[in-house]
Amino acid sequence: MNVAEYAELAGVSPRRVRALAAGGSLAARKMEGRWVIDEDPPGRHAVRRPLSEVSQHALARVLHTKSLTGLSGQVRARTAQRLRLLRSAQDPAQLLVDWWGGRPPTHLDGGSNLVVHAIAGNAARVREVLHRPRREYLRCPATLAQVVRDERVIQGMTRSELAERAGVDRELVADIERVARLNDLVGLRKILRALHIEPTALPAMDLR
Repeated sequence: MNVAEYAELAGVSPRRVRALAAGGSLAARKMEGRWVIDEDPPGRHAVRRPLSEVSQHALARVLHTKSLTGLSGQVRARTAQRLRLLRSAQDPAQLLVDWWGGRPPTHLDGGSNLVVHAIAGNAARVREVLHRPRREYLRCPATLAQVVRDERVIQGMTRSELAERAGVDRELVADIERVARLNDLVGLRKILRALHIEPTALPAMDLR
């Protein structure tokens, strides 16, 4: 996880995390000039301020749709980071309780309903939903591009990092996200596997 994610879960400042990493007190390494923390934060619970209404709405929407469509700038980046935190947290239900200040959302959909479960103490349900395999119908190249791009950002990877994880050329990732001509089914499946996406359908390959 990155510095900001570790700091949120540990209840300390990002500056403190960077100092601990630089001093060798955390299992950490640098990738492309950024610290990557390789150990879980301590189990203690830190008091976190509730999110703003805008941030709550954005996170509930992404929990429901698994898509960052319609979000931009800092709201998009922070929402992706929060979903990443929820997926990696030991107690994601508590994070949701904190972020909503213990108050149930007034509007219910798939995302905000997860907050209701968290506040009701259904921690197992929250973990199950967050870790449920992602199955997607990806027959349309534009849908494939959106799903790959959004999931890559949610997982905090650059195109190069995704390509390295999948064992494919970076240009294949770029072609998928640009809705370019596709002729590498094996590579495409490797990318989806690296993102933990199970396709129920894929676009037809252009083998010319």
